[in-house]
Amino acid sequence: MRVAFYNAPAFTESALRYRLNPPLAPAILAAIFEQAGHEAEAADLEALGVGPERLARSYAAQRDRWPDAIGFTVCSFAAQGAEACVRALREAGYNGYIALGGPHITMLGRGPVDELESWGADAWVVGECEGNVVRVFEERQRGLIQGVRAPIESIPAPLWAKHRPGVGVVYAGNQPFTGHPEWISMWSRGCPHACTFCPNVVFGRQAIRRRPAAAIREELAGLARRGIKSVYVYDDELIGFPGRHNDWLADVCREVAPLGLRYKAQGRCSERAVTPDVLGEMAAAGFRAVQWGVESFSERVLDALHKGTDEGDIWASLERAHAAGLANGLFMMVGSPGETVADLEHTEECLRRAQARGLVQWLQVTVCMPMPGTPLYAQAVAEGWYREPPNERMVGAYMDTPTMRAADIERWRLRLLEATL
Repeated sequence: MRVAFYNAPAFTESALRYRLNPPLAPAILAAIFEQAGHEAEAADLEALGVGPERLARSYAAQRDRWPDAIGFTVCSFAAQGAEACVRALREAGYNGYIALGGPHITMLGRGPVDELESWGADAWVVGECEGNVVRVFEERQRGLIQGVRAPIESIPAPLWAKHRPGVGVVYAGNQPFTGHPEWISMWSRGCPHACTFCPNVVFGRQAIRRRPAAAIREELAGLARRGIKSVYVYDDELIGFPGRHNDWLADVCREVAPLGLRYKAQGRCSERAVTPDVLGEMAAAGFRAVQWGVESFSERVLDALHKGTDEGDIWASLERAHAAGLANGLFMMVGSPGETVADLEHTEECLRRAQARGLVQWLQVTVCMPMPGTPLYAQAVAEGWYREPPNERMVGAYMDTPTMRAADIERWRLRLLEATL
C-alpha cells in the first residue's frame, strides 16, 4: 500500500514563512508504515505552499502516481485548510482512503461529529494512534476511531528522508536563540497537569513517557549528518518536573553533548523542579534557551487556569535559567476568564522588572482562546460568552469575556508586548 501523510495548510495558499518548524506527526507516521512494509511519504503542505486547489490539480495531473491512502494531521488553526483539501480531492475524483487525525480532530471527536462527517473523509482517528494506525489503514476502517497509544520506546524516529520539504530547509521565525535554522525532535510525551485552556487536555492527563537516551542520540546524530546544527526539542514540557524526570533529562543531556548541536525547549516553571543542576546539564549539552509557559504573573489568574504554579515558581525558573547561561522565552496570555485590569497591570510591572534584570530575551503574547474539548471551552459555553472565531487565523482578540471587552484585551496584548521592547 502506498500511503501519504500530510500536514494540512493553515491558509488556502500558504508559504514557507508561515511555518516555524517542520511537523513531527507525518514523518513519524511515515516511519511506522515503512516499518510495517508499506511505501510511505510525508509532506508539509503549508511549507510547500500547497493549498486545496493546487493539491487537486496535482492529483488530476498524476492520478496513477497518487497514493492509495492519505492521512491528514489537523491542528485547529489548519482545520479549514484540511477540510478544503479533502473536499478538493474528492471533487477532483480521488476515491482512495482518507483519514484525519491530530489535535483538532481529537477535540471534535469528543463531541458531536456532524462537522467531521461533512468533510468527505472516511475516518477520524482521535487521540494518539501509533498503536493501531497501520491496522486502521490496512482494514480501511471507517467512522470515528479511537487511537491506541503505543509504548514510546516503540515509536520510530521520524522518516525525514521521505519528508518534503527536505531536512535543512529554512523554516522562518524559528532561530532567535540558537542562531541557526532549526529542525525538530521529540524526547518525551505527556503532561500530568490539566490547565483549563490547553488543547492537549483532550488527550487526557498523562504520565510523562520518556524515550531512551540512546535512541534520542541516534536520531540527533542522523540530523547532524544531514547538516542540522540546531534542534527544537518539541515536547509538551521538557523541564519542570521533579525527581526521576530530572535524572533522565540529565542522562540524555550527557548522551547528546558530544554531538555539538544547539537546542531549545519548552518548560514548566517550578521552583522545586527547575534546579541549577539540571539547567547546568542542559547548558553543557548545548541548550541555548527555554521557552516558559508563564501565561500571567497574577496568582489569581494562574489559579483560575489550574496552572499549578505561582509567581515564585516563575521568578525562580527565570533567574536560575539566566544564571546557567540560558535565554528565557516567555509565552504570555491575555483575556483569561476573570482577568482584570489590576491583574494585567501586575503582569506588566513584572515583565518590566524581568526585562530590566535581563531575564527576558523573547516574548509572545497570545489571546486566551477557548478550544473545543477543553474545560475553558465548556466554561465559556456554559456562561454564554463563547463566540466562534471570525476566521481560521484566529489572530487577536475578538471575544468579550465577563470582565473585559475584546478591544481592551487586544490593547493589553500589544501593551504587554511593548513592556519588553
